[in-house]
Amino acid sequence: MATGLFSSRSKTLHDDAQAVEEQIAELREEIAALARTLADDASRGAGSVRRKARAAKAEASEAAQDLKSRAENDIRDMIAAGEDILADFQGRYQESGRKARQAVHDHPLTTLGIAAVAGFALAALLRR
Repeated sequence: MATGLFSSRSKTLHDDAQAVEEQIAELREEIAALARTLADDASRGAGSVRRKARAAKAEASEAAQDLKSRAENDIRDMIAAGEDILADFQGRYQESGRKARQAVHDHPLTTLGIAAVAGFALAALLRR
């Protein structure tokens, strides 16, 4: 009787051990599958971050190009405005010179009198 009792107990332990080993194998497979899933998710997440970084870089580059283009256009406009102002001043200077020459030609004695008074005034200021 003892033999039968031990043999059934041994068989039950063997079956239990085998069931535990099968459960451990299943757990290992599930853990491996979970690790693969996590790795895939991390890879997709990293890819998403890379795509977002590339998009941000492209937007920044486009904004920089736009800013550069606007700055170049503004500089060209400022140069053109400066050239217009310079041309206007040159025209006014030439006109003033022409008017002064005409006044000297039309009124030579008045011009000499004004020059003499200016000379005396300047001399008086410099003596002090």
